[in-house]
Amino acid sequence: MNDARAHPKSRFPIRRFAIGVICGCLVFVSCFRLDSILFWPDRVNEYFRPADMDTAWHTRGVIPDSLREEVRLFPATGETTFGFFAHALPDTAPTPTVIYSHGNAGNINGYWNRVELLWEAGCNVFIYDYAGFGRSTGTPTGEACYADAEAALDWCLARTDIDTSRIGYLGSSLGSFMTMHLAADVRQPKQLLLEAPMASMSATARECAVLDVPGSFFVDADFDNETRIKKIQGTQVLIIFGRKDSGAVPERTALVLLREAESAGVNIDTVDLANANHLNLPDQMGFDNYRRVVREFFDGRRTR
Repeated sequence: MNDARAHPKSRFPIRRFAIGVICGCLVFVSCFRLDSILFWPDRVNEYFRPADMDTAWHTRGVIPDSLREEVRLFPATGETTFGFFAHALPDTAPTPTVIYSHGNAGNINGYWNRVELLWEAGCNVFIYDYAGFGRSTGTPTGEACYADAEAALDWCLARTDIDTSRIGYLGSSLGSFMTMHLAADVRQPKQLLLEAPMASMSATARECAVLDVPGSFFVDADFDNETRIKKIQGTQVLIIFGRKDSGAVPERTALVLLREAESAGVNIDTVDLANANHLNLPDQMGFDNYRRVVREFFDGRRTR
């Protein structure tokens, strides 16, 4: 057999070659960090232009313009961050307020259908675009996204027309990092909802590069939900995920977070959807059921 086992003297050169290849890959990857492909923003000059609204998003326009407030935030980065506050109907009081951190692509336009579902559930909803997304200025980085999330929270806390004790967080996909940052590092909420969440950039790096190295080697962002979720005892956490999610495979994302949370005594529950993927969680739950679950959760009425 013509291989290293048949020729012991060849082992060292082969091993040295393999080490050299691995080191070369690490050097290459360190130069080509994942930051540049982590964010896929779409910039716009104006939100909700019909030409920019893809029919596949199923946005229904149910929120009256009179209840949709455009907001400019001024995060610590010195940039300008754009967002929208959807005011709940007056007859839905007492009303929870949900800060929505969206995924890694597009802009607010593509997530407005989710805002509509939360609004129909009777919530105030604040959604914002990260730096470089939509009309927000700057370049998206981990620290910039964290600063945007903090500015969104500060804006909501400064409102006099909402119950600030009932501000909850919802993070979808990459937005789960911003949501978890707020919960663990800034202001712990009573309720935290994660949809198709990520576990950490270390886990993502291992999947993408097949190398067991820290996520910081590939990405400057301090994205680590695995560590942060263990710090939020006292917060009620709900994870909604789909078993057919190929973007955030449950065994390496949602179920990892569930295990870490339970090990730290965090109050956590899940909605495990057998046929859902990364993008169709509300569809698979059924829209009426989704609205009911969300409202019960942010009201603190959902129990395991």
